[in-house]
Amino acid sequence: MRSIIIEDEEQAISALISEINRNCPELDIVGTAGKIKEAIDLIERSNPELIFLDIQLTDGLGFEILNHFEKHNFQIIFTTAYSQYAINAIKFSALDYLLKPINATELKSAVSRAKAKNKNELHYQIESFLKNQSLQNQNKKIALQTSQGIFIHEIQTIIKCTSEGNYTNIHFIDGKKLLISKPLKDFEDMLCSFGFERIHHSHIINLNHLSSYVFKDGGYVILTDKSTLPVSKRKKASLMDYLSKMNS
Repeated sequence: MRSIIIEDEEQAISALISEINRNCPELDIVGTAGKIKEAIDLIERSNPELIFLDIQLTDGLGFEILNHFEKHNFQIIFTTAYSQYAINAIKFSALDYLLKPINATELKSAVSRAKAKNKNELHYQIESFLKNQSLQNQNKKIALQTSQGIFIHEIQTIIKCTSEGNYTNIHFIDGKKLLISKPLKDFEDMLCSFGFERIHHSHIINLNHLSSYVFKDGGYVILTDKSTLPVSKRKKASLMDYLSKMNS
């Protein structure tokens, strides 16, 4: 699998190449670049199948490189040492990332997923990711990967997320739902800065779809799809705080 590394720190390049040689011999590293223009030239010249892309380069963000190409005929694995914002943006598009220093097990898993991923699906994921960078919160889209494929939805079409063990059911305003092989905690991390609230160990709700909060029976919410969900004692205070702010 023809691969390139876009990274501006020599030590990080050496460390990644070393891990690849030890753990992913099927990858052929055909070049490296440390700046945006160099990276664009390298991609156009080498036509890679896989790119390891550092998020923060000395002359800008790695995302700018992706913006240059109309069609993304390559797989992407982002690399980063920090930036929770960037990580959440990547998770929204169901793209892969590796935290520095690179962990061998995570590297092998990410490469394995890259080899298995459909190129057309990847293009839509990258397009969704890039569009999200310029959209207001209410218009952002999330890529949801199931066993059938990757489905992209505006986050405000989600009414609620419910836990199914290590899986999560995503419920939409049109009555449809998707079962995703990620725990509810992953969606809490992604969505709760976009108007969602975890009200129970098994439930996250979109506050824009909250119709009412009922005090009886320990407290429960009614959503715009007429469904009811319990509110745990531990989560009641934060929900009440949100409701009180609406009245102020």
